[in-house]
Amino acid sequence: MKRSKATIAKTAALVMAALMASAAMPMSIYAVPDSSTTSSTSDTDLQTALTTVKKRIKIPDELTEFEYSTNESYKTKVYNFTWHKKDEYSPRLEVNVVGNIITYYNYYDSSNRYYRNASIAKLSNDQIIAKAKEYVYQLDPSFKDKVKFEIDYLSINDDNVNVSFTRYENNIPVTSNYGAVTINKNTGELISFSANWWENASFDSPKKAKTEKEIEEAYKSLCKLTPYYKISTDYNTNKKTARIVYEPGFNSEIDAFTGEKSTIWEDMNEAEGGTPYYGGYGGYYDNAAADSAEVEEAPLDGGAGVSFTEAELKKIEIDKSLITPEKAFEQLKKDKFAALTDDYEIKSYNIYSDETNDRPVPLTTAENSDSKEKEKEPDYYMSINFSVKSKLQDTYEGYKNISVQINAKTGNVIYISKYGRSGDLPKLDVSKAKSIADSAAKTYAKDIISGYKSDKSNSDPVETWGKNNEYYETSREFIYNRYVNGIQVYGDKIYVSVDSEGTVTYYDFSHTKDVKFPSADILSTDEAFAKLYEQQDFDYYYDGWISKDGKVKTYLLYQMDSFYINAKTGKLCTWSGEDRNESVDTRKIKYTDIKGIPQEKAILELQRHGAMLSKDKKFRPNDNIEYQEFETLLYSALNGGVAANEEVLVPEEVSSENSTKADTSKYITREQAAVIFAKASGFGSYAELKGIYKTPFSDVKSSNENIGAIAIAYSKGFLKGENGKFGGEKNITRAEAAQIIYDYIINNQNTAK
Repeated sequence: MKRSKATIAKTAALVMAALMASAAMPMSIYAVPDSSTTSSTSDTDLQTALTTVKKRIKIPDELTEFEYSTNESYKTKVYNFTWHKKDEYSPRLEVNVVGNIITYYNYYDSSNRYYRNASIAKLSNDQIIAKAKEYVYQLDPSFKDKVKFEIDYLSINDDNVNVSFTRYENNIPVTSNYGAVTINKNTGELISFSANWWENASFDSPKKAKTEKEIEEAYKSLCKLTPYYKISTDYNTNKKTARIVYEPGFNSEIDAFTGEKSTIWEDMNEAEGGTPYYGGYGGYYDNAAADSAEVEEAPLDGGAGVSFTEAELKKIEIDKSLITPEKAFEQLKKDKFAALTDDYEIKSYNIYSDETNDRPVPLTTAENSDSKEKEKEPDYYMSINFSVKSKLQDTYEGYKNISVQINAKTGNVIYISKYGRSGDLPKLDVSKAKSIADSAAKTYAKDIISGYKSDKSNSDPVETWGKNNEYYETSREFIYNRYVNGIQVYGDKIYVSVDSEGTVTYYDFSHTKDVKFPSADILSTDEAFAKLYEQQDFDYYYDGWISKDGKVKTYLLYQMDSFYINAKTGKLCTWSGEDRNESVDTRKIKYTDIKGIPQEKAILELQRHGAMLSKDKKFRPNDNIEYQEFETLLYSALNGGVAANEEVLVPEEVSSENSTKADTSKYITREQAAVIFAKASGFGSYAELKGIYKTPFSDVKSSNENIGAIAIAYSKGFLKGENGKFGGEKNITRAEAAQIIYDYIINNQNTAK
């Protein structure tokens, strides 16, 4: 079952822990039998907080200087402690305390720039979890038996392992209470710790909560499923595909006791504060000089012996056919919605083409009758910026700036925006404004308006607010949605904004062309809900917030994670209706076909470090490994051995170099593996040196172009031969690949100093 909020929380904890781990060094904490805090009535809050820390954490003797800061958050004091050397701020130990809870621990030493080496963890997963528990319970004894642990990050290339934990009450997760602990994967020493936790919070018993089946029925009444045509584009072919997708209209939390929409966040806002946690280019140019200059028209041969290509001549002819900015201005003066007058002047303009022919410009009758070949020609547009003349700027009462986009061939308006108005507007008359918007939409989008319907929000009563309704709506954006076969086309809309004086202040639209819409025979909403429940469960968790008086208000909730449903198949899908690829944690797969094989340990060790590719229960150990699989696996294993803050080599940097050889065979050979290894280990340039290499293999001739790579792979213990032969043309199986890489890592970490 997926838990969206829990996942977000754990991801945040992981990121925090990873950042801390990159600069931290292992530290020790006290292992005392009783780490509860006791203080006398004369102790200050600072003394109490310090006592909490020093009973649980050993402060290094060399960190003799102490500094602190404090703030009060929702009636709870938060202390930030720092210990460091005299006159030095590194190394330093930082600890945060909230109430009786240590929420942050990190030891930082900038002088230690440790290096990572590819290595297999000496601690098992069970030992890692045990160590994490030990530290968490020592730092915060109240967490004991209330948290569940999970390894979030274990890599071949990092000495540190991150373990996340989530609070559970009544065996139900508390999504706002979580943390992470980072330890050394070989020694088990503590690196860093962070936690978000509510102290003194209470949680209602789930005994009277509704079952998930009951919530399923409640969810149907809360969540309206709306079908949309969603259009996606293959950007390699520019082909558009429309699919029908059910989209949910409700994604809020559901009260687990009532089955109704939860008021968790409304309650927080009404409580007057609360928190889940403590703690392009622009500018005008003056084209008057260009307008006044006399420019001699150049001959088509370009003069001085210059000639034009056929393509260039074609563009020149097209340019001659386009409307001039001055002619466009005259046309727009006659347009009652653009409402341009001689009070305005052209400040700038831009002419451009759309080579994809994808801007949905309404066509004239003549254009509709053109041949298919002509329809493929690019559309040309003109964007013009108008501004009230300088001498009128201070006194003009209307909109001082107007931007218009037109079809540069036909003059059709496809965009208007007006801005820069001064003065107050009267209250909007919705009926009159809508009538003007309807007229503008029919005028500008006359060729497509028949497929659009006015959005129901267009007729909503005028909005007012304030104690005496002294504030009110003075303009509104009216929206018209496209429908095909009775189903709305997502994103295809006409927009018209009208102010209370009847001025059209904005017009734009989106209309997708060249797409075939499938028939509207789709699953009913009941059928869609049934399919949803087969594929995805509700999240079930506690959440809450801290009031301004420091009290924690908790809620038991259900919530459905975000989803889309293909309305024809009922499958969970992407936004555009394509089948959804479920993410798979390859570390948790239990392979059914490797038990007892010689390479079993190697496969499982690579797997738990996140360096394995199989996404199903069949590992297929005897199948040949594909070239790209081997390359990716090797690089994931060998990206260690560099400073933690330096960039490492990624597979893409060499994939192109090997592409020719990779294409010759789907599967990798031992010789190709040697070439990849030489480059991955930083010896690629040396491997290309000629005449200096010999190998102990009788089947590798001195003329072999890859003799250098083979010699390096052998000398580094990456690839060995058999009976004096290398077997370069032999393919490598998946199990053999895992063993080769595992053996190399083990041998390398054992010899590394």
